[in-house]
Amino acid sequence: MKFREIFVFVLGKTPQVVTETLYCLMHRDPPILPDEIHVLTTVEGERLMRQGLLEEGHLEGLFRDYGYDPLAPEHFHVVVFTDDKGRPLQDIRTTEDNERVGDFITSFIQRLSQKPEVRLHCSLAGGRKTMGFYLGMALSLFGRPWDRLYHVLVPPELESRPDFYYPLPGSTTIRDAVQLAELPFVRLREKVTLAGRSFKEMVADGQKAVDLATFQSRVRLDLGQGRLFIGDKEVSLPPVQLALYRLLLLQKTKGCSRPERPYCGDCTDCFLPLAELSGPEPYREILKGLLALYGPRSGQVERFRAKWEPLGGVSQEVLLQYISKINRALGEAGVKGAFYAISAVGRPRQRRYGVIVDRSLIEIQ
Repeated sequence: MKFREIFVFVLGKTPQVVTETLYCLMHRDPPILPDEIHVLTTVEGERLMRQGLLEEGHLEGLFRDYGYDPLAPEHFHVVVFTDDKGRPLQDIRTTEDNERVGDFITSFIQRLSQKPEVRLHCSLAGGRKTMGFYLGMALSLFGRPWDRLYHVLVPPELESRPDFYYPLPGSTTIRDAVQLAELPFVRLREKVTLAGRSFKEMVADGQKAVDLATFQSRVRLDLGQGRLFIGDKEVSLPPVQLALYRLLLLQKTKGCSRPERPYCGDCTDCFLPLAELSGPEPYREILKGLLALYGPRSGQVERFRAKWEPLGGVSQEVLLQYISKINRALGEAGVKGAFYAISAVGRPRQRRYGVIVDRSLIEIQ
């Protein structure tokens, strides 16, 4: 597939990085030429860019000097950052300005990366350090395998010359001095779910996904086989305890009151009070688990039904005994961490019970 090549620059007061980067890419084999250029900058950055690249003609000159048709004006886009009142930013001076710039760069890259036919070429050079950081992080969050991140390298004697925009044809020494470093970046696009709208929220979402992948193991309960696995460890539980643990896993996956949240985090809203756990609905769910384990004609099922159905559910005292035994079995199986044990939250008389493991890691068969 032939990509539509889109170049993105974050620009401060050195518009030369645009032509220097273009120069390096057009000298690749095969050459990479832009179908569109997007420059994200401040009011002062726009003034310097228009003066150097457009009014003085260095952008058009680069293309003509090396035998290419200049980029059509409608494919050269300049976006000036704005403050919270929609006014163009003269400079990035405050924390609020900085956050707005980060949000804009992130959403800009997110939007462009939604088009599979587009290949992004993003340059870190030329802007404030925070602008380059935001651009690199945005590409890490949304970049595809074919997107690219660059930093142009120019020797100090050329970097200090305001009239230097690119090596002219025939200037062999200078030509070799301007180099383009392609920077690797971690691609998280297919690995994390990003529900946040701001840069800060997206980073928090990404961190939660990394934490889940690193610190929490998958929980798999195969009711037909009567087996429970946490990561690569099998936990042996008697049928009633396995059915109770299944109930709490189901409460985590199907009883979630905040489904809009991609990760559970420290939310315990799905945890149930002991009085509710000993009620008729949880009893029926435990019974359903036992039926799946034993079959409808099992004497074990009938004895469980005869004991607890007249009382409307399993007693709180017995439930606490089961919870204690389940947690002990988890420890004996070598399962570490509080993610998988049945935890209690709240004050003594208002305690609620559940499992902390993230619902996305629970698999019930």
